[in-house]
Amino acid sequence: MKLSKKTTLLLPTYTGATGGFLAFLFLGAIPGLLYGGYMGLMMTAALFGTPVEPTLFAKLVTGGGMLIGLLSSLFFFMVMGALLGTIVGWPFMPLLKAIAKRNEAAAINAVKIEN
Repeated sequence: MKLSKKTTLLLPTYTGATGGFLAFLFLGAIPGLLYGGYMGLMMTAALFGTPVEPTLFAKLVTGGGMLIGLLSSLFFFMVMGALLGTIVGWPFMPLLKAIAKRNEAAAINAVKIEN
């Protein structure tokens, strides 16, 4: 697989986003569902009053709240992971640029040999 210059330079960001996704799976999915469900129940209680009866609309609002909480947690972990990966990878940018130039030169030479 050939690595493009852009892919090589964004490698720390991709690595951090992957780490953020794994952290989301182990740390953020359950709390996201929990707090999102609580938010959905509070919205349902505000709309229909308490006690909340298990009607279809109440279930949809609660499920929508859970989905919003889950996605919010996912975006938070992935953005923070990508940011952390970029910050940690910043000192290695000269090395990555050298690798990208070497890959680019090898790709140009391969095209010349094929022609």
